[in-house]
Amino acid sequence: MILLDKAIQYAKDCVDGKEITTWEVVEQCKIFLNDYENRQYQDDFLYYFDEKQLQVINNLIALMNYATGFLTGQPILPNLSNHQAFLFANIFGWRFKNNPKKFRYREAILFIARKNAKGTDCAIIIICFMLTEDDYSEIYSICVSKELAAEIRKQIDQLVTASPALRKHFKISKMWTGQVLCKLTKSFYQPRTAEANKNNSIRPGLIVADEVGSFTDASNINAMKSGQRSVLNPLLFRTTSAYAESNSIIYEELEYCRNILKGNIVNERYFCLIYYANNDEIWEDSGIYRANPLRIEENYQEIREARDKAKEVESEKEEFLTKSLNIMLETSEKEEHYLDMDLWKKCRVEKINFKGKKIVVSVDLSKTIDLTAVGMMYREDNNYYAKVHGFIPEGTLTKAKRHEKIDYYAEMRKGNCTILKGNNIKYKKICEYIRSIEEIYECEIECIAIDPTYADVLIEELEADYELIELRQTYTVLSPPTLSMRDAIYEGRFFYEKNTLLDWNMSNSLVSQGKAGDIMLMKHRASNNTRVDMAVVLPFGYSQLYLKPCEYNPVDALLEQDWGW
Repeated sequence: MILLDKAIQYAKDCVDGKEITTWEVVEQCKIFLNDYENRQYQDDFLYYFDEKQLQVINNLIALMNYATGFLTGQPILPNLSNHQAFLFANIFGWRFKNNPKKFRYREAILFIARKNAKGTDCAIIIICFMLTEDDYSEIYSICVSKELAAEIRKQIDQLVTASPALRKHFKISKMWTGQVLCKLTKSFYQPRTAEANKNNSIRPGLIVADEVGSFTDASNINAMKSGQRSVLNPLLFRTTSAYAESNSIIYEELEYCRNILKGNIVNERYFCLIYYANNDEIWEDSGIYRANPLRIEENYQEIREARDKAKEVESEKEEFLTKSLNIMLETSEKEEHYLDMDLWKKCRVEKINFKGKKIVVSVDLSKTIDLTAVGMMYREDNNYYAKVHGFIPEGTLTKAKRHEKIDYYAEMRKGNCTILKGNNIKYKKICEYIRSIEEIYECEIECIAIDPTYADVLIEELEADYELIELRQTYTVLSPPTLSMRDAIYEGRFFYEKNTLLDWNMSNSLVSQGKAGDIMLMKHRASNNTRVDMAVVLPFGYSQLYLKPCEYNPVDALLEQDWGW
């Protein structure tokens, strides 16, 4: 089978380094090969690769011809790029073991430079979906403008018209934003725009969110996605090239995908293909190849010409970087991640024993949707041992889960956080938790390090019984412990109790640098929907432990002095 053979070859070439690509694509290929060769045969793995289902898709694509471009009139299937075959094979091949009709992948993203057949990919997926899924399926694409919305519709029209075997089975509206109807299944495709309150009351089987890099708000996509709840086989397929848009929703989506691929978040129903050039290779051919997996030399020559012009003409540089190299401008490339997550995870242990220890409790409070974090830490033999627990109000979970894609109920079941009733953090509940620590863990609280912001109630409740250390989140206060803690982590002298929510917070933690070169932890500037609170609380506690006690006692020194009397 051409699709499967090309997909497997692509995965192997990427993993073996024969294909110039991004680390994200390599990781996705590793997942595919491991799942295909090993995990699908394990009883506890929910999915299997259905080669018969993929053969149907293979045979349908065999009926399609290119309508435009260098391959006009030629059959699509034998001329598919291996990366395209990899995309189609994963979307249509993976199924649930207990329901072969149900796709494994609920969401997919294709982040790729311009002129890599993204529109053709969308058209093929939509046509195959109309022909193979349930009768009367609804399929929509969503774009920010009518002009963009018409592009996928045009691709479908051209592809169907160029393919005689398909032409008779489709009715295509003459309007560029009109419906495409499949006569065999009565399923239809309709392009839509991201107009407020215009995308409710629909029941999409497939949503293609095209050019999501241009979106600054996800409400319309989410409205359409909510209509998929009653659909057996829903799929949300995001596609885009890069944009010079610092408020784009794509930042959060790409960060989420990267956390999946790094293993910081577990989501086996999200498929990611992310192509872009690295910043250090923007003037090199390797950057062109990495961002443009469609191996057509004519395209590469055009990109080289655009590159030559961008070197000389500053006004051309933005277009070249975003569209040809797929580099998002105003991104976090200059924002340094606080930790190497591989080294951080080496510090993870199943359980920290606090019995008999003198500990520092640290607190970072929030108002509503942010996580409130409470940390526990002690030092022994120049090693540090920590545990962090999160709190979040239940009333914000619908919004938080929608944006962050974190299942807080699952995290609560693991013991990583507590979900509090209402829309706001109840500070007295935080007090109750802190007061319970000594009894539950059989330890002694030496002091509580706390950011006084929002902490009036907490301070009032605790100051009579505990020593409170107020720490403002400033460079002067937090830079020394933040730097020292990182050294301890990298040297293998820091250990934390296993907590996937804490791992996610730490993966979001970037370095904010002050004028004097000092640092604090921060989240991505372009994102309002990532959390770092559980990571931020660790330097609070560490600040009270990392400085060695002063061994010089001036009184003792005076008494020991020989004055010659």
